[in-house]
Amino acid sequence: MKKLFTMMLLLATSVIFAQGTIKGTVTDPDTGTPLPGANVMVAGTSNGTTTDFDGMFTLEVDQENLQGKVVVTYVGFLQQEIPFNIQDGETLDLGEISLQADENALGEIVLIGKGVIDLEQNRKTPIAVSTIKKAEIQAKAVGNVEFPEVMKNTPSVYVSDQAGGFGESQMFLRGFDQTNTAFLLNGQPINGMEDGRMYWSNWAGMSDVANAVQVQRGLGSSKLAISSVGGTVNIVSKSAERREGGFTRFMTGNDSYLKGTVGYDSGLQGKWAFSFMLDHWQAHRKYAEGTEGQGQNYFFAVGFVPNERHSLNFLITGAPQTHGQNFSVGLDQYEEFGIKHNNLSGFKDGERFTIRKNYYHKPVANLNWDWDINEKLDLSSVLYASWGRGGGTGPAGDSDNIIYNDRGGIDFDAIVDQNQQVGVGGFGNALARRMSVNMHNWYGLLSNLNFEPNENWSLNIGFDGRLYKGDHFYQMNDLLGLTAYTDNYGYGSQRLSDYRITETFDANPWSALFNKADPDQRFNYDYSENINYLGTFGQAEYVNEGFSAFIQGAVSTQSYKEKVELKGTPSKVLMV
Repeated sequence: MKKLFTMMLLLATSVIFAQGTIKGTVTDPDTGTPLPGANVMVAGTSNGTTTDFDGMFTLEVDQENLQGKVVVTYVGFLQQEIPFNIQDGETLDLGEISLQADENALGEIVLIGKGVIDLEQNRKTPIAVSTIKKAEIQAKAVGNVEFPEVMKNTPSVYVSDQAGGFGESQMFLRGFDQTNTAFLLNGQPINGMEDGRMYWSNWAGMSDVANAVQVQRGLGSSKLAISSVGGTVNIVSKSAERREGGFTRFMTGNDSYLKGTVGYDSGLQGKWAFSFMLDHWQAHRKYAEGTEGQGQNYFFAVGFVPNERHSLNFLITGAPQTHGQNFSVGLDQYEEFGIKHNNLSGFKDGERFTIRKNYYHKPVANLNWDWDINEKLDLSSVLYASWGRGGGTGPAGDSDNIIYNDRGGIDFDAIVDQNQQVGVGGFGNALARRMSVNMHNWYGLLSNLNFEPNENWSLNIGFDGRLYKGDHFYQMNDLLGLTAYTDNYGYGSQRLSDYRITETFDANPWSALFNKADPDQRFNYDYSENINYLGTFGQAEYVNEGFSAFIQGAVSTQSYKEKVELKGTPSKVLMV
C-alpha cells in the first residue's frame, strides 16, 4: 500500500511540474511536405522529441523552462532556432516551421561520381527540382512500401501499382511514363536498353542503399543523350562511408511481412573504407491472394583515397526477388469473390500456387574514379556492368485449358489430373507453366571532364559508351502432370513432329544466375539482341550578376542486331 501511494505521489508530482506544452509542424520549404523524424529540442536541455509521419510534434516543458529556444534539426537542412515564452499551463502552437535546405548537404551525401552525377546544386541556372534525402527515404520506404512511393509527394510525380504484386509500381513524371523519363544510378543509366522501361522489382533494395533522390522536371536535366522528356530521376547510392558505424533493424507489417537488415561501415581507416549491408524480406501476400513475395538485398563497397586529388570507389549491389502477380478483372468478379480475389491463383497439392510469377536477379557493379587535376579542371568516370537473369511464368498452352474452381481461382489439381490422362500434351490439349526468360549482359563507361576557367564559366564535355546483349526464350517450369510438352506452336513448323520438351527449371532468382535451358529445350521463341551505343555530350553555363545562361548538346549513334536461333534436332537448325 505504501509503495502504491509513493508511485501515485510521484505521478502527481510529474503532472504538477509539466507546466507548458509546445507543438508545431516541420515542413520542407520547396514542396511543403512534412518532414518526419526531425529532431526538436529545448536549447540547453536534454528535453526533446521527434516529429511523427505528418511532421508534427508535441513537447512538454517544465516550470523552469517556460522561456527559451526550440532547436529543430533535420538531415540536409539548416538548423533552426525558435524563441518561445509561454505562461504556466499554456499550450503554444508554433505553427508550420519551414526549414531551409542546406546547400552543402548533397555535397556531403555525394561522396563519389561528383562529375557524372548531374545534380541541381552544380548549376546556377534555375531548374525545376525536388530533392529527397536519406532520412526522408528511410521514413517513407518502410514495410512493403515500394521505392517509387518515396517520390509520390513530389510535384508532377504520380505513382501507382500496375499488377498488385511486389515491385509492380510505375511512375509518371509530368504526365510522361517511365520510357520518357531518364533514371540514373550514380550517373549511370538504368532504363532498359531494349525498351526504355523501368522494372522496380529489380531495384527492390534501393530504399536501403539510396542516400538521396533528386527529381529534375523537364528537358535538359541529364548529361546523357537519353530520353528525358518527362525529366530525370537521379538516385545517389551509398558508397564506402567515411564514418564508422553499424546497425541492425527488424520490421513487421500486414500479411506476415517481415524484414531484417544488418549493416556496417568501417569508416576511412588510413586510405581505405569498407561498407556492407544485407537484408531479407518476405510476405505471404502484398494485398490480393497469390501475391506472395520474398527477396534479399545486398550491398558491398570499397573506397580508396590514395591522396587528396584521387578518390576511387567500387560497389556491387543486387536485389534478387520473386513475387506472384495479379491482373485486373471485371468488377463483377470482385463483387462475387471479394476484393482480394486473384483469378491467376489457386492451390496445388494443398499449397498456394499461381500461374503468374515474376523472378529476377540483377547484380550491378560500378567503379567510380574522381580526379581533381587542378583547381580549374577535374575528371569523373564510372565503369559499370550489370548481369540480369530472370523472367516470368505463365501458361504454356491454350488458356481454354485452364480449369477454374467455384471460388474463381485456378484448380491446379484438376489440371494435373487432366494432364496425366493426356501424357504428352501441346498447345491445343494441355496446360503447363512455362518461364519467359529474359537475360542480359550490360557494360558501360561514362566519363565527364569539367573545366571552370573563371567564376563566370563552367564547361563540361563527356563520353557515354554502352555494350548490351539480351537473350529471350521460353523454357519449361512445371509440366503440371504431363510427361512431355510438344512444341507445336511457334517453332512447331520448324521442328520434327516427335520433338519433346521434358526438362523443367525453377523460377528462382538465385538459380537463374547459373541454370538455363539448352537451345534444344527452348521453345516458342529464342532470340538475342545486341545493342551498341556511343555518345558524346557537352554543356556550357555562363553566370554574371543577375543573369545566367545554360546550353547543352549531345550526339549519339546506336546499332541494333537481332538473331533468331532454333536448335530442335541436329538436322533442324533455323538461323536468321
